[in-house]
Formats: sequence, structure tokens, C-alpha cells
Amino acid sequence: MPYFGREREKWFAERIVHSRVESAGLFVGDRGTGKSALASELARHNGTAVAVVRQSERMWPYSGLSVVASGLSGLRAEAVDGVLSRGRDWPEQMLAEELSRVLRLVRDEPVVLVIDDLDLMDASSKTVWAYVCGRLRGTGVSVLATVGPMGPQHAFAGLPQTRIDDLSFGEAVDLSQLFLGSETALAVLHIVVSSTNGNPSVISRVRLTPEEAAGDAPLPQPLRLADEEISHHRLAPRRGTPAVSDLMDLLAVGPFFAHDLLRAEAVELGGDVDEMVESGLIATHDGFARISDPARRLSIHAALPADARRRLHAHAAQAHRDSHPAVHRWHASFADGSAADATELLRMAVHLASAGDHTAAVEFAERGMRGADADGERNLLLVSLAEALILHGHAVLGQHYLHRIDGILDSATNARAVRAQVRTTDVADHAIDDALVDEAVRRCAPEDAVRLLAEVARLRIARGEIEHAAVRIAEARSLGVASVEIELLDRIVRESGHAGSGEDSPVTTDPARPEAALSLDESTLAIAVHVLREEYRMALRLCTSLLDRRPRIEPLWRERVLRLVVAAEVRGGDASTTHDAVVAWRREWPPGRTPDAGCVLILASAAALGTGDDVDELVRRGRVLCRREGIAALLPWFDVVDGGRALAEGRYDDAVVSLRSATDTRIGTDPAVLRAHADLVEALWLSGRRTEARSVLDQFERAATKRARRWSILAVARARAVCRSEHLGISAFREAEAVYRPDDAPDEHHRLREARRRTLPHSVPETRAPRVGDIAVPGTGLTEHEREVVALVQQGLRNREIAASLFVSLRTVELRLTNVYRKLGISSRMHLVAPPRSGSAS
Repeated sequence: MPYFGREREKWFAERIVHSRVESAGLFVGDRGTGKSALASELARHNGTAVAVVRQSERMWPYSGLSVVASGLSGLRAEAVDGVLSRGRDWPEQMLAEELSRVLRLVRDEPVVLVIDDLDLMDASSKTVWAYVCGRLRGTGVSVLATVGPMGPQHAFAGLPQTRIDDLSFGEAVDLSQLFLGSETALAVLHIVVSSTNGNPSVISRVRLTPEEAAGDAPLPQPLRLADEEISHHRLAPRRGTPAVSDLMDLLAVGPFFAHDLLRAEAVELGGDVDEMVESGLIATHDGFARISDPARRLSIHAALPADARRRLHAHAAQAHRDSHPAVHRWHASFADGSAADATELLRMAVHLASAGDHTAAVEFAERGMRGADADGERNLLLVSLAEALILHGHAVLGQHYLHRIDGILDSATNARAVRAQVRTTDVADHAIDDALVDEAVRRCAPEDAVRLLAEVARLRIARGEIEHAAVRIAEARSLGVASVEIELLDRIVRESGHAGSGEDSPVTTDPARPEAALSLDESTLAIAVHVLREEYRMALRLCTSLLDRRPRIEPLWRERVLRLVVAAEVRGGDASTTHDAVVAWRREWPPGRTPDAGCVLILASAAALGTGDDVDELVRRGRVLCRREGIAALLPWFDVVDGGRALAEGRYDDAVVSLRSATDTRIGTDPAVLRAHADLVEALWLSGRRTEARSVLDQFERAATKRARRWSILAVARARAVCRSEHLGISAFREAEAVYRPDDAPDEHHRLREARRRTLPHSVPETRAPRVGDIAVPGTGLTEHEREVVALVQQGLRNREIAASLFVSLRTVELRLTNVYRKLGISSRMHLVAPPRSGSAS
């Protein structure tokens, strides 16, 4: 099976192999999770072969030890073979002690022994090998082995072990594409991953026709799996009594079964639904029960004979006839092959998608698509389905069903479809199709067109394309339809330092309308206005009120609100609250999401405050995405982050280049939006270009007086102190400090202190050079990432081991060490691991 991901598992293996104390480590995972693929990759990485334990070889004692011997080579293999040939009849303890002694005596090159399915060894071999693995020190042998889930008292319980993680959504999508072909539609891959729970073993068995893979034909539900050469059926063995197996068969043929009806079935069969829930076999939600593991369900379904499936469908259809028409219709469509009432299945799909159950929604939708004729009702249901999927974070699936619409739509439905298409292409493709929007605006009624234009303007603003947004706002105003969204969007444009679009427009909204009465679209725009006005407490209060709503707002809106929370915290300049906001925001990202340039910019700005991310890597990635997505408007903001980073690290010429590039773009007229001028003044001053620094300060002061912003007041005071320090020295910064209030942004206080330190280094009390024991002291100027690297260097790890431990590239480790050397005034890692001199001055 192909190998994907497993970074954490590889890091665990590296720690075992390079621990300098030969030891063994276990990788625990269920069948089908890719244990064998992981074993093969570990063997390849360590230049060895995999020793595979087979259940069929357990019939004679110590057969597992023969597998161990085959995995070794050279003198060790000869020594172990010799012990086994002499000790076939020895007691287990005696054989274990002799093997351990012999391995310590052999002098050969260090070796990594990789064993697959270690738990399939015979009992005697387990006892002996567990003893040996606990005493590998001095043998030159490291053992990496895969095992299935075992009880707490198993022979190897004392060895280090880690659970094999499931593949990430993106890795599972890549694996699905490898098996199904490069021409498979992305939405189909997403459906396959959701339906299989990302299980590699089941993904490898999915079989689709070319039309199904391309998304041109409805997918079979449940998915079609290839037969396996295993006895009778299961991904895992049948569990429990025959009644449990019969209930699992009944659940396998449909997305779910009414909970109360399943209880009745269980009573008749002699089973217990509650016991199945407690054991994790099934899950219940909203009055329905289903098999907990989608991969298990597919495997059970695939193993059922065709006549058994037909019988179970007919039985389930009859059971749901009176109480659940949509579930009845699902099973009836299998039992009698009828296409009637297929729209009932699409309606159920919309209901499920709106409730957040996208997997079941897709099953009903694909089944309904087989029988529904292309008409107005079908198309309207597809638009509603797409909207619900997009709102719950499944943009790729929403796009899939929008593409299945066939025929001419009325004005309102067409506007909804295009608006959904704009949203999904923004998320899935990081692009906006203006041609599609223009065509829709021409065909829609004015009210529908205004809502569509408002969505486009919103997305343009999120991409930093304020001028493009202003054009769409003006276009919406020209239609003469009152819209709170358009009014709020226009305010955002104005607060961004750009000219508004409607000074002469007669269109107005009620300014007294309370914010609590605003829609979600309007509320998020109102929050953005508060952020731009530096009204951070008000913005965060509104965000909290939206996030605390009951029922919860849809994932798309939660993600947008949490993104605004991060933006507010970043602009507010508090590193600790920003870190928490970033964590909460990322947690809301849907599976498989790839952040666009706008998201990366927010993350880079947050990282610059010290949230723990790699700022340089985020800036690099953001610039690449800007060019790939055609969003040049965001590049100046990345220059600001990069310039601030260079200034903090003492690379003043680099800072001037980046900050000049940002300020030369003339983004708006308000310097508080870009926040680059104060850093540019300081970078020019420290690089010796003082006349130029004073000139930029004059321009900055004139621009700042046009609009009262707290940030501008503080930044001007800081820049003035830098330029006046030549004559006034420390008193210049004392005057600036007098402008600052305790409740001002912590980051601005920090920037003023750092500006004083850089500009007047001798005004700060001298401190002794840091010693190794002082590395973690904040006064050294090391970042959190740099202190992590130093700590691992002191533990004796090599750069490659540090990279594996921190999940970063080798180049990143080298760059961080270079920064450490420069900041500490040392020239090599030897200074980091050398003991401090006892007589150093304090």
C-alpha cells in the first residue's frame, strides 16, 4: 500500500533509533490503518528489510524468534541462529537470557530491526523477545515493531509505544486519487474519504466507473468495494452475538435507522442497542442510529450477498413506511428499483446538510440524483443543498452539486446559485469569477443583484482589493436598492483610507437600527468596521455574542467571526490573547482546508507578535500565494511584517527595502491602516539615512493629522523620539513614554522600548553576556523557537534530529541556530553546550 504522511510516527522512530540507548518502540494500530506501509517506510529509511510475522507460522514454539533472526544480518544473525538451534527445548527464561547475552557479545555495525505484526508471534516467542527488548542496551540493535491493539497486560506493555494516527484529510484525499486515478473529481475524492473515514485499506478497495469518478454520474451508495480474499466478510471480525451481527447488517444497508425502530428490531432478535452504543459499534444522533465507523459499514455492506441486501432493504423500507418517508423512499428505491419521489431524497439531503450531517446528505443526494428529472424543483433543491454544504464548510461538495444544475433558473434562484458559486470558488480555488458575476447581475432582479454584489465586495475586501470592492459597491448603489450590507461595506472602504462610493447617492439605511438586529452578513461587516476604527472591545463583544448564539451559527460564519477575532487581537497588539484566538480559529477550519493568502497574512501578523509560528516561513508562503492567486494587493502587508522582522533582528537595510516597498504602494490615505511608517523612520535612522528618516517623519505626521487614530498618535511619538534622540537622548523617549497610557496595546509599549534600546543602546543598563544556563532568560532576545532549538542542542541532538523533533525542515533549524549565534555573540554550537564558568560576573 502506498505510504503517506505519518510525520509523528517517523519522529517517534527517530527518537528510538537515535536515543543512544538501544531500545525498542511499538507502533499500535488497527487492521487497515497502514501498519505494514509504515513498517516498509521505516525499513527503507533505515536501510534494512521488514521481518514479517505470519499467523500461519504460530504452530511451533519459538517460530517468531526465527523471524527475528531472518531480520538480522551478519554476525548477529549467525549468533541468534546458533542459540535457536541449541535451545529449542530450553525454558523460556533460559533462552531469553542467552539471546540477550549473545547480542551484547557480538561486535557488529549498529542495526535497526523492523518487525511487522509483532503481536502475531507465538506465546513463547513473545515472552522471550519481550525480555530481550527490555535489555537491548549495548547490543547495537534498535527494534521498531508494529502491533495491533493489545490489552494492558500484554508481554510488551513496558516498551515505549505510540498509536498510529489516522491519515489527515488531505493525505487521505491524495491516497484516494492514487487508487482512483488522476482524473477523479476532487468532490468525488472528498466523498470517498468521508465515506471510508480515511481508512487506507477500505480506500484501496473502492471501485468506480470512469463516469462516476469524473463526477458525471451519481455515485453508488454505499460505495462499491472490491472483493477481498478473506473469509466471509468483515473489515474486523464479527463482534458479539448473532443478534448484534444481524443488527449491524441491517444498519449497513442504509445511512441510518430510526433509533426507536432499531430498539424494536433488537428486542425481536435478542440484542441490546444500548450495549452496542456503549461498546462503540453504533452511534445515535437526532433520533437515528448508525454504524460508528463508516469504513466498517462499507466493509460489512460489501460482504453481504445481493439477495441479502435486497431483503434488508425491503425490511427497512417497510419499517420506516409510516414514520420516516425519506428513509422509506431510500430503501424502496433499492428494493423495487423505482425512481418515483426521488425529490423526497433530495429534500432529505438538504435537511441533513443543514443539520451538519454532510456524509448522510451526500448519500441521499446521490441516490436522489439517479431518479430526479431536470426540472425547476430539482434545481432549487440542488442550490439549497449546495448552500447548506458551503455554510458547513464543505465548499468542494457544494461546488459539485452546483455543477449538477441543469436548465434555466429564475432570478432569485440564479442569484443564490451564483452567490454560492462565488463563495465556494473563493474557498476551494481562492479565486473570484467576475465574468460569472457580471452575467448574473444582468439577468437578476435589482434586489438579488445587490445581494450578490455585496458578497463579491466582501470577498474583495478580504483579499485586500479595496479598489475592486469600491467598484462593486458603486455598481450596487447604482441599482437604487437600499441595503445595510452595502452601507457597511462602504464604511469599510472609507475606514481603510479610500474614497467612498456613494456620497451623492440617495440610497440610505436606518442608522439607528440596533446591531443586535443585524443579519450574520451585516454583523460580520459591522465588526470589521469596529476593528478598522480601533474599537477592539466593541468588535470582540460582538464576536462573542455571535459565537455564543444558540443554536450555534454555521461553520462558515464561525470561521469568519473567529478570523475577525484574530484580526482584532492582532491590531490590538496583545500576543497572549492573539495566540488563543489563532488556536480557536484554526480549530474551526474544515477538513482539507488550505489557507489562502489572506489567512496566511493574518497568521503571519499574529506570529510577528510572538504566537509561536515561524514568521519567515509564513511570509514566504504568503508571497507565493499572492502571486499564485493574483492578489498583488496583499504583498505590501507581507512587506510590513517582513520589514518589522528585519528591524527587530538588526537588519536595518533589509528593513528599509521591505518597508519602502510597502509605503510606496500608496494604500489609502490613513497610515494607521498599513502601520509601516514608524518602523520605516526607525530603520532609516539606524541605517544612517537620517535626513531621509526626518523627511518620512514629516510626511507621516501630516498624514496622521487627517484622521485621529490611537495607533497614529503612539507611532508618531515613537518615530519623533527616534529622530530627536540625536540631540535630546533619553529625554526624547521619556517624552514619548508620557504619551502612552497603561491600556495602550502591549505591542506598542514593546516597540517603544525596543526603539529606545536600538537607538540609545548605552542608555540601557549593561548586562553580562549570557551563559548556557541563561539561554532561556527573555533578556537574551531569543524567540521561543530559538530557545527550543538551544534546549535540544544542549541535550546533544544533531540538526537533523532537532528538525524531526520540532517537525520543521533542516534549513529552518540551521537558520534558527544562525540567529542564536548572532544574538548571543558566539560562533558555534560548542559555546551552547560548554558548561558555564563558575567565576562569571553576575
